[in-house]
Amino acid sequence: MNIKDTLGSNLNAFVLLLVTLAAVPLAQMHGLKMMPGDVGDARLNNYFLENIYQFLAGRSDSLWHLGFFYPFPYVLGFSDNLFGAAPVYILMRMITGQADTAFQLWFLFGYIANFYATYYALRRLGCTQTSSSVGALIFAFALPTTAHAGHAQLHYRFGIPLATVFFAEFLAKKKMNSLVISGAWMVWQFYCGIYMGFFALLLLVAMSLVYFAHSKFWLKIKLSESIREFLADWQSKEIRQKAKIILLFLLLLCLLIVLFYPYLQVTKLYNVKRSWTEIATMLPRPQSYFLSDASHLWSTTNAKIFADIPMRHEHQMFIGVVPLLLAVAGFLIGSRSIHGQAYTLLVGALGVIIVLTLYLGGLSLWYLVHKLPLASAIRAMTRIDQMFLFPIAFLAAIAIDQIHNSAKWGLKAIWAIVIPLLIFEFSATKLGTSLKADWRKRLAETESILPKQLPKDAIVFFAQSKGPFYADELDTMWVALRHGVKTLNGYSGNYPPGSGYSSNYGDDCSVLPKRMLSYLKFVHQSDNLTYYRELMQRTVPIGFKGCEEKWLTSPPALSIIDRVYIADEFRKLSLAFIDKHPSNNKVNVGLKIINSGDIPIAASSSLGKPIRLSWRFMDTNGAPVSGWETRMDLPFDVPAHGDIYVRIPIESNMEIKSGTLQVSLVQELVFWGHDIGVPPLAIAWQ
Repeated sequence: MNIKDTLGSNLNAFVLLLVTLAAVPLAQMHGLKMMPGDVGDARLNNYFLENIYQFLAGRSDSLWHLGFFYPFPYVLGFSDNLFGAAPVYILMRMITGQADTAFQLWFLFGYIANFYATYYALRRLGCTQTSSSVGALIFAFALPTTAHAGHAQLHYRFGIPLATVFFAEFLAKKKMNSLVISGAWMVWQFYCGIYMGFFALLLLVAMSLVYFAHSKFWLKIKLSESIREFLADWQSKEIRQKAKIILLFLLLLCLLIVLFYPYLQVTKLYNVKRSWTEIATMLPRPQSYFLSDASHLWSTTNAKIFADIPMRHEHQMFIGVVPLLLAVAGFLIGSRSIHGQAYTLLVGALGVIIVLTLYLGGLSLWYLVHKLPLASAIRAMTRIDQMFLFPIAFLAAIAIDQIHNSAKWGLKAIWAIVIPLLIFEFSATKLGTSLKADWRKRLAETESILPKQLPKDAIVFFAQSKGPFYADELDTMWVALRHGVKTLNGYSGNYPPGSGYSSNYGDDCSVLPKRMLSYLKFVHQSDNLTYYRELMQRTVPIGFKGCEEKWLTSPPALSIIDRVYIADEFRKLSLAFIDKHPSNNKVNVGLKIINSGDIPIAASSSLGKPIRLSWRFMDTNGAPVSGWETRMDLPFDVPAHGDIYVRIPIESNMEIKSGTLQVSLVQELVFWGHDIGVPPLAIAWQ
């Protein structure tokens, strides 16, 4: 077998790829009319790719310090980077001249890269052309790939099969060259996406454990003997060969350091890590392996059986009935096949990782692993199904070869029954898409309100208008990137610290000084009025209401109190209605919080007992239709003998026409204003 054989001469594999590509993504994308993914995460990944293109074209300042969440540094480190998959996008971008079309073609090419990488890997493992084609089909198009299509950062996975097959060859033949090649593919996979790179590394580590365990306990080979076998190839090499291998490993190590240094900076600067509680919700449960809500064949059954699984959208791990049956058959016969050692390594590694990541009865061995450096950053462990598809593809290929060899009609059955059923099952599912025209319309509408003349160092900040909030943020990010300016807006896997970075703020201008103060606190310049004024003077707020002129030169007070306010201090507060106006499917009600006392009221509490606003509706008979569940933090301190303007958002589904809106103050976990003599504000609702 050679590369020409595996990549060029198998016309059947090429035709199979084209048919499935047409039946699954192209059919549901209606050619290039629909975009893969929604107006949120898909556009975020498109943004990352576009920034790489703009950087190479000299129109973006940095690959890491992107122009959103400005001026916070290393904001690309809040998410994946897609560097390794960018060359395809750059080529498509140069050909089409359009970012969204280039993204569509980039997405489609991902299927091709994944298919042929798996086909090549399976051929190197000794599978036939037909079985390698079926295995490649499973890896590239199985149900989990469609379920995760909205997460484009997971799409380019070609490094997984390639790193795995060369690592398997290294374990089998003890050749250092194979280890270098495996390492190169793994590093490339890390550059394509941190998640998939991490899962590739996890698979190789598990294979190593299985290899040494199998050698010691099954083959009865001492660990020292196994190590000597690996050292034999190294010792037999000439000095020049050894130097070359060392240099290659150092190069790969340097590439990883270059990639991970910014992520380490993010961890250090922002203290970004995921809690065990958050990770646990996205660890695979037994039922996760049977969930496929997007499948037209299996979604109804899933919905009834597994209705209570948390973060359900992340648990779509069912590989499909046909791949499952083939994998089970391959598992049962694989140990007797010609693929003995590869079978042991891949099946053993698959079993180890399933056991390691399984969440059962509130317990998981992964709890121990998540404490390792950077491991806690991998939040959605259910996405590991994208890596599992390679061992599954290998087992399916074993089964296909058995069918092929067991009877004269075997090959005909594969092409007439098995492959059509595979394609049918993969195509009978819903790929998450959105209209390309909607992407363009949103950008056009945002650009239409961008001031025509902007200073070169301008920082634009758009109010949220159309919704949902993440789409509004991405609209601004895209417009700012296209016009070469910075923006305070932003959306990513993490957010900068500070009270100014709540996700929903609508057109409330109080978020502007809060974001500035959040950044000044981050850089330990909270008292630097000059820096504050410089940033505010560069900022161009667009679409906001309630912006105060004094904020340009004097930041509002935003302090944290370390005690509880007593009742007499609280009674100095009162509420006054100012105005109301509709905005984005809700009504914003403007109020003043008035403080007639001698001490200011802090916006936050270090004890978790801040003063907040709450509201509810009364019906036409004066009876409450809900409790006081709503909450809103004070945007700033309420000065002594002064007041602040606050706007509370009233969702349309909460309104009671001809009823009464009541607004009250509460000191969390201490007392309600209306219980100690501060009456609620009553506003007639028309």
